[in-house]
Amino acid sequence: MSLHPFDALTLENGAKLIFTPCPGTKEASLSDSVATLKQAGTDMLLTLMFDKEMAANNAGSLPSVCADNDITWVQLPILDDAAPNEIFEAAWAEHKAAILSIITSKGTIAVHCKGGTGRTGLVIGLMLLAHGWPADKVISEVQKIRPKALKNPVQLAYFNSYR
Repeated sequence: MSLHPFDALTLENGAKLIFTPCPGTKEASLSDSVATLKQAGTDMLLTLMFDKEMAANNAGSLPSVCADNDITWVQLPILDDAAPNEIFEAAWAEHKAAILSIITSKGTIAVHCKGGTGRTGLVIGLMLLAHGWPADKVISEVQKIRPKALKNPVQLAYFNSYR
């Protein structure tokens, strides 16, 4: 089994936020990628891609593969290199309490877009803001793991408007 690449940010309470590229798009198959994330403790996987982008990356079966691995799958779609729109915001409002509950209960949430940096860094940043972190600490900690995250002007503007 090939291992899927990821990086984790461990919070003060032991919760983990995993930055990862789209499962199945690197050395490991989709099922091996999800199994690797499960072995890392993943309770929930947040997909930041729309269905069309998932299909283009052979990740259309991600919801069922997550279910087979006892991982809660949530789609919070954002177009690549764009700020979140009303589709993201509606999904975020629907799932935010469950996301924060996993963080509070020391769980692990994996987040991915295509490459695991831009949209992923933005959404992990939003999660940390919602968890009570100050914005400067969020940017610093996210950029330690993904130096190019929270630098896209429209995504950074969205992040700053969220504070």
